[in-house]
Amino acid sequence: MKNLFTALALFVISTGWSQTKNEIPRSEFTINLSESSLSIRPGESKTLTVLIARSKSFAKGITELGFSSALPTGITVTYAPVSGNFESSMATITADPAASSGSYNLVLNGTIYHKTKGSILKLLVTNDNIVAK
Repeated sequence: MKNLFTALALFVISTGWSQTKNEIPRSEFTINLSESSLSIRPGESKTLTVLIARSKSFAKGITELGFSSALPTGITVTYAPVSGNFESSMATITADPAASSGSYNLVLNGTIYHKTKGSILKLLVTNDNIVAK
């Protein structure tokens, strides 16, 4: 029996015991992004997935997506869908051709039942071939 317990403990440790992006939260909801950082050039658009995981008490709530941080000049964010009862949405980040180069932290968020939660996206606007890390 001790060997079974030891084997089970080693299995749990080796596979990890952390919350995954698709795991249902115990309370309320979580907002996660498919990527935590993104590099974009002026005049370019890139898309990432916004994942919404809900507890049972938030399962029927309508999600309204938006952003908490002020967007840098020349940067726009659009969602498809932007509102409704869904588990994921596509966020399109667009840099205007005149967008200034720089590193920015954008807070993409969702609101359900008057509660707002978000995730940070590290955005690098550059004319170079540098990849954000």
